[in-house]
Amino acid sequence: MMGLLFVLLAGFSIVTWKLAVIQIKESPRLAGLAANKYQRHITLPAHRGTIRDYNDDFLAFDEAFSELYTDRAHLREIVTVRHRLATLRGVKAIEIRETMTDAETLAAYHDHIATKLAPVLSLPKDEVLTKITADKGEVILEKLIEDERAESIAEVLKKERLFGIYLRPVVERTFPAKDRISLFIGDTDTKTNHGLWGVEKLMDGMLSGVSGEQFIERDRSGNELPAYRGKVVEPRNGHDIHLTIDMQLQDIVEGICEREWKSHQAKRVVIVVTDPFTGSILAAAARPHRDSENPDESTWTNHVHGGLYEPGSTFKIVTLAAALDMKKVTPTEIIDCEDWHWFEPKLKVWINDDESNGRQTVKGVLVHSSNIGTYKIFKRIGRDSLLDYAKRFGFGQRTGIGLSDEQPGILPMGKWSNPTQKNVCVGYNLNTTPLHVALAYGAVANGGTLMQARIIDRITTPEGKVEHVPPQPVGQACTAATAAHLRDFLEGVVLEGTGKRASLAPEIRVAGKTGTSVRYDDKLNKYIPNHYVTSFAGFAPVESPKVTCVVMLDDPVAKDHHDIRGGKVASPIFAEVVRETLHHLATRHQKRMNLAQKGGAK
Repeated sequence: MMGLLFVLLAGFSIVTWKLAVIQIKESPRLAGLAANKYQRHITLPAHRGTIRDYNDDFLAFDEAFSELYTDRAHLREIVTVRHRLATLRGVKAIEIRETMTDAETLAAYHDHIATKLAPVLSLPKDEVLTKITADKGEVILEKLIEDERAESIAEVLKKERLFGIYLRPVVERTFPAKDRISLFIGDTDTKTNHGLWGVEKLMDGMLSGVSGEQFIERDRSGNELPAYRGKVVEPRNGHDIHLTIDMQLQDIVEGICEREWKSHQAKRVVIVVTDPFTGSILAAAARPHRDSENPDESTWTNHVHGGLYEPGSTFKIVTLAAALDMKKVTPTEIIDCEDWHWFEPKLKVWINDDESNGRQTVKGVLVHSSNIGTYKIFKRIGRDSLLDYAKRFGFGQRTGIGLSDEQPGILPMGKWSNPTQKNVCVGYNLNTTPLHVALAYGAVANGGTLMQARIIDRITTPEGKVEHVPPQPVGQACTAATAAHLRDFLEGVVLEGTGKRASLAPEIRVAGKTGTSVRYDDKLNKYIPNHYVTSFAGFAPVESPKVTCVVMLDDPVAKDHHDIRGGKVASPIFAEVVRETLHHLATRHQKRMNLAQKGGAK
């Protein structure tokens, strides 16, 4: 008797110990298995902030959709599936268990799902069946489902008791601007919705929101239990980013750029329009550019800030700024520019001009774009001073735009050969981007201050608070007095020099400089005769500059190569762009004044 009692006591102890182990040690694992069967975690995606232009027009935004997907664990959860199938057949679950194997039960229920979903998805039944029985955690059955269709699918899921097939909210990034400024806006990762490049990457921390979440619990039959619905954490959407680019002006510039690219059959055409006092990019277009229908990524270079070229004579403002600042020359001093060609005896190299310039003032050297005169001025300042001023004007360094594909440009920092000695001061043997040149001319226009490139105008929080991004000065490129002299010189270029075709109406004073450099072929590693990079850089109006503009055409075609000059090719395009820009800015200002007055009247 005592032995039996001992055995029973030992048995109860073992059972108790086992239950304790299950309760304490195995509880988390078993709870997890139960949760996997009866709980569903739903991520509530946050909307990435919008990207808009200066006038609030949408350039990128998230659209809300739903997607239909399978949950492999639920589709193979035999108890729930058995109850669903029993309900569909009007019998008890025990009858299904006694008459069908687990494999037969799952197959019958999966066949039911495929039968009901096939017409909804407009797919063959066999294809749907393959998807829902796939050996994957989940399979997306349909993406980007709009609200009305999502509601109708939800009704089918509920009516037909389709357990293991669910709808969830998703977002899709949309770019209504398409290819126009896609190389500035960038793109996002479709899986993570984080920025990959462009403004999307630059401002990713601001644009990205914080996803919310919700837990839903179901009974053994798959019905939701409202009493056990987990606490909902609402998503927090990202900040909205407003660019400095004005899409109305951008469309105008895009049209001009496209036309001139085709007309001149150039390898590249770039037009940059900036505000000289803030460094803001108002519009910028380039050809070739990204074509969403063309997978060729060689067209994806943003030539505005990522395409290098030798600036030619537009760089001469740096040489003259250094000489004037250092008081090595005066504006009225006479420089002998010789007669077309001049042999420099010390360097033993020839220096050539396009015309015989003879004796010119320092202003005349720039007005008539004399290479000989510019070199003679350079000799007074030397290599180190020229490089110093090139850096002051922003060359050879990043502009501050912040985009990952920006090129800082290249300055010849090593020992200079004899040809390099005569070339750098006139814009050869160095590389830069059109944006660098625009900012350098902006410094001359605004009185000598180099501004950081600016593409973000303001940021709006999810609560509607607007935070303006202030312009950032980089440093003093030259003194205000030197900048004033250069403005006078550059106006002379348009009035009486190589840039006459850049002039506007008599009442609008224009300043600028032509550039024509022999084209260097990177593949052949040499300069190609009669092939040129032509450009014009300038600003207007001279007395109160509102716009800086750079136009660059790489290897344009003409019947006579003598017609391929910055003054003939790029200057008229500059005039058209500046005319359109000034008109647009005036109209925009008037509209804002009218809105302000209406607001005050209210």
